[in-house]
Amino acid sequence: MIDFRNPYTPGAGMMPKYLAGRNTELESAEQRLLAIKAGYPARSVVYYGLRGVGKTVVLNAVAERAEDQGLLSRHIEVTEKSGSFVRSLSYACSAFVLSLSAKKTLQNKLGKLISVIRSFTATWNPSDNTISFELDGEALSSATAGTGNLTNDLTEVMVELGRYAQKADTAICFCIDEIQYASEGELEALITAVHRINQLGLPVIFFCAGLPKILKTMGDVKSYTERLFEFSRVDSLEIDSARKAIIEPAAELRVAFEPKAVDAIIEQTNGYPYFIQEMCATIWENSSSKVITVDDVASNIAATNERLDNGFFRVRFNRCTPRQQEFLVAMVQCGELPCTMANVAANMGISPTNRISTFRAQLIAKGLIYATGYGEVDFTVPKFDEFIKRTLPDKF
Repeated sequence: MIDFRNPYTPGAGMMPKYLAGRNTELESAEQRLLAIKAGYPARSVVYYGLRGVGKTVVLNAVAERAEDQGLLSRHIEVTEKSGSFVRSLSYACSAFVLSLSAKKTLQNKLGKLISVIRSFTATWNPSDNTISFELDGEALSSATAGTGNLTNDLTEVMVELGRYAQKADTAICFCIDEIQYASEGELEALITAVHRINQLGLPVIFFCAGLPKILKTMGDVKSYTERLFEFSRVDSLEIDSARKAIIEPAAELRVAFEPKAVDAIIEQTNGYPYFIQEMCATIWENSSSKVITVDDVASNIAATNERLDNGFFRVRFNRCTPRQQEFLVAMVQCGELPCTMANVAANMGISPTNRISTFRAQLIAKGLIYATGYGEVDFTVPKFDEFIKRTLPDKF
């Protein structure tokens, strides 16, 4: 090992020592935060892209900037579990209530907000008794967000939060990760709430991150979504940014890369941030020189692939049923990605093509593939086809 201090961070959503290539996204986010804090309108944002491009890192960086500017900010991660989005929103809203209660201008004046959040929590989390709103014995007004209609109730919650934040001369920032796992009903409620917040000019903004399918889903749910949210694609790093992501963390510990070594890493990783972190971390652990050469890179390709195969890739592949795995293999057998459903069906020996639509829908729901166009699909995980070829060589 070069040094016990490994400067590379291949964990899920972990902030790298040097965040390369995301200045445009973060500068734009900072301007929106400043605007909303000053009482001016700003569109909410949805960051979308494949796995491993650093969407969560961008979202975490936005949350940090929101907190630095004095906004009330909460991070939410949606899971595949039904109702997790609404449950997480209720927790975040309760946390905002507690934060607002500390504002001098709102002391002993939170009755309606507490009532709204409490009724929302009771309605949408009937088994959850962990949230309490006993603030200085404040009397509660009648509940107004417990109608049982999610769209109406969530809108009421967000409007009241925004009004109280406005009274406290502050703003609220929601950072929502893995938003593609929210149901269409939950997304409809969120979009409607954002629409009403914008109409009233309230200081509440949302930054979301998800897989590419979220563009179509949100557009299908509400036709005016694109006017409420800016959709910002997060992709692999451009060459100069990829170089910095490789070089800068090591430079702080006086370790250098030969130019050819950097080129080799970029070629192996295709500039995807997660793969860069994984490969550089592996090289760091298995090398001893303060100058990393192209030979160091070559000697660590197999070890990097093994780490990716045993973790990043396999955990996703193993979540699939045998028939779903067969679908994924058939995609790779097409020889070129994206591939058509007709070719996938042919490789699976199934006719007509619509007989495999169930597998397609299931894999999209699991976040493993997405529709790139009419009748076409691709993997949401970069280099997943290479993993399948390495794992099941007899299929090719």
